[in-house]
Amino acid sequence: MSTERDEFGEFFLSTSSESGKRAASVLPTSGSEDVSRLLGVIDVDSMEAEPCERDEYLPEAASEWVLDVAFLDDGPIDPKVLSEAFGESFRECFGRVSLYGKDFKTGFWTFLISSDGPEKVTGLKLAWRYYASRQRDPQVTSAIEFQKRIGAVSEALQPVVGEVKVIPALSAKDAAAKSSRLSKLSEKFDKRFAIYLDAPEPKLFEGRDIWDVMLCLGLQWGDMDCFHWINESEVGGDYFFSVESSTPPGYFIPEQIAADQTRTQGLIFLFNVPRTAFPTIVAERMDQAVRYAQSRLGGEIQYTLGQELADRDTILERIKSIESELTELGFQPGSSPAMRFF
Repeated sequence: MSTERDEFGEFFLSTSSESGKRAASVLPTSGSEDVSRLLGVIDVDSMEAEPCERDEYLPEAASEWVLDVAFLDDGPIDPKVLSEAFGESFRECFGRVSLYGKDFKTGFWTFLISSDGPEKVTGLKLAWRYYASRQRDPQVTSAIEFQKRIGAVSEALQPVVGEVKVIPALSAKDAAAKSSRLSKLSEKFDKRFAIYLDAPEPKLFEGRDIWDVMLCLGLQWGDMDCFHWINESEVGGDYFFSVESSTPPGYFIPEQIAADQTRTQGLIFLFNVPRTAFPTIVAERMDQAVRYAQSRLGGEIQYTLGQELADRDTILERIKSIESELTELGFQPGSSPAMRFF
């Protein structure tokens, strides 16, 4: 399922096949030549994908602080009763928390409440993000706040199940230190790599020429009305990289291109480094795609990483360094821990 805009700029949801049919009704479906070899194939088999279907679901230890709750009464418990103990008022005071239960029937850990969740549980885990990097205004959590959560869990469960034993994965002091470290991790590594191809002034790139170049490269038009190099694997995001227009509103409408109503000052080829599997390889392939586009359309190339503007070799080396450092820290780009944190 992808998000698109119609010819009037209104959003709607469509499947990839519907997107293809829409574009094919007004524009060519293949390029004037095939240079998809420039992108080739990225082998992600060496990375372990998170299975679509699995027996057990657990918190992400690399980015989440976990409290294990042991019930002193061994009898199985209704998960709804436990969930109600951590309702809206609890979350307002102690932050957004994820709940996991140990299924009485299977013995596996899973989400406490879900459509096919457990009927009874014999264990409980609560998980808070050390640093909620994807929130609008993320904050470092103090040791005092972590300690308050331990006491609050015991207090919330007391009327429901009586006495419990709460075991933190890290002490409040260590959890606060990790929250601080991860805040710096986000600031240091959460970077967007973008290559700008700017049309030579006073010219503009024509929509039909752009469409042909993208098809020649093997890119697919679709989600958010942009072009994408599709990632067919289950590792990392849905796309290795995307292509936007630098001219507002930043996207491409097939009907407008077919009517010769699309002209842009430039193209932006881009991806998020920590959320992309093998970003060093992707960066090199994306650079080749930009150079091909330049050979067809003309224009000037600029390289950026976050807010940094630099030459090609400097930025590619920086991406290589980010990939290496994140991997050592347990956040290999495109992996489950990286996707959850960044």
